[in-house]
Order: sequence, then C-alpha cells, then structure tokens
Amino acid sequence: MNSNTQIITHFFMLSLAFGTQLLSPVVSTKMTGVGFYKLGTSIVMACLILSLGMDFYMQPGLTSVEYVCYGILILSNAITYLTHRDDKTLVMWGIYILQVITFSVLTFHVFNFNPLWITFFLSSMLLLGISNFAMILGHYYLVVPKLSFEPLFYCLYIFWVVIFIKILSSLSLVFSTVQPYLEEGTLLGDGYMYNWLFLSMRYLWGYAAPLILSFFTFRLCKLRSNQSATGVLYIVEFFVIVGELISVYLMAKHGLPL
Repeated sequence: MNSNTQIITHFFMLSLAFGTQLLSPVVSTKMTGVGFYKLGTSIVMACLILSLGMDFYMQPGLTSVEYVCYGILILSNAITYLTHRDDKTLVMWGIYILQVITFSVLTFHVFNFNPLWITFFLSSMLLLGISNFAMILGHYYLVVPKLSFEPLFYCLYIFWVVIFIKILSSLSLVFSTVQPYLEEGTLLGDGYMYNWLFLSMRYLWGYAAPLILSFFTFRLCKLRSNQSATGVLYIVEFFVIVGELISVYLMAKHGLPL
C-alpha cells in the first residue's frame, strides 16, 4: 500500500514535468535564446527522474509501458537539450509532439485509466505547469532585459483560464459531495475542524492568493517592471504549490478533487 507522502510526491513531480513540457512553445526560443529552453528541459528531466524513482518503489510497480514512456521522455529531452537551437526545426516539433503523446500515455497508465484521477491530474498539471513556466520566464527577463512582455501576458491569460476552471469545478463539489464533510460534528475525512482547516487553506492559499497576486503581476508587466513582476511570480508559484499539495492530499486520502 502506497503512503500519502509517496502519492503526493510522485503526483507533484509528474505533473510539474508534464506541465512544463507541454507549455514550452508558449515563448519562442528565437526571443529568449536556447538557454531558456535548456532551463525548462532541465526541470522536466529532473522531475522525470525523481518521478521514475518514486514510481519504482510504489505499488503495484512499473509496467513495461511505463518503463518505455519514461525512457522515451528522458532520452528525448536529453537529445533536445544537447541539440536544440534558437530556431525550432520540424524535427524538434516532431519530438515535442512525441513527448506530449508519451506523457499522455504515461498518465493513463500511472492512474490506471481512472477518469477521476486523470481529470484531476490534468487540471493540476496545467496549473502547476503554467505557474512554473511563468516564474522561470519572469526570471529570464533578468537575463534578456529586452525580451518582449507579450509571452508573459500569454502565460497570465492561460493561468487565469486554468485557475478559474479549477475554482468552478472545485466549488461544484463543495456544494454537493463535500457538504457531509463540513457538517458540525462529522467524523468523515479528518473530522469537522480539520476538514474546514484544509478546505480554508486550499481556497485561501491555493486559489485566492495566487489569483490576487497574478493581477498585481499583470499590472507590473504593464508598467514594464520586470524585476518586481518576477518577485511576485515567485510568490504565486509558492502558493500554487502549497495549494496543489493540499489538494492532492485531500484526493489521495479522501477522494476529494478540490
């Protein structure tokens, strides 16, 4: 039986790897230089290796399909890290498509084709991915000061779409499935007090704080204050991570995809 710590760590690493990989075309390497692409690829490979290590010790163990998927992803990222140039070729686009397909196959097998877990994973993957991508992109403005703010605006637009969808989906559960967990005196979940505590932290830290801070980031980008915007994006990333870790805990322990 896998512990909640194993499930949460594995989920986080895999979702961060997939999200960062999926969103890599948001900004052209012609604008940032190949260094930014290599930074993102390094994060993907590190998370994949840690995810593979966690998966190896978890039950029921790695299947042959999962071994192949991890192998393809690690090898393809290593190749693109070493050979990628500022101008993305058709071969590189082909490898990117292969990586997205392989990640998708891996996701289905890791979560045993469970639609609830897969849907939950994909939503968390997108939120973690876009917040992490925006953070490292914001940091890269310190490396390339003349970089256009347009890609960062795209990141914020994607972030808002994803987080609003997650909030609406989560609220629909709060007013239906989660209600018995919030009734006074309930013994469901972690008990009445802790259920409210985790729910409050999930919404205040995981949704409200990142959303409010993202609007500050937008305003700072309009003022072309890249250093201040980058600082706020680091805080956004922190709150998103905390919120998603709480959410994965609630899903792993109680089956509540909040």
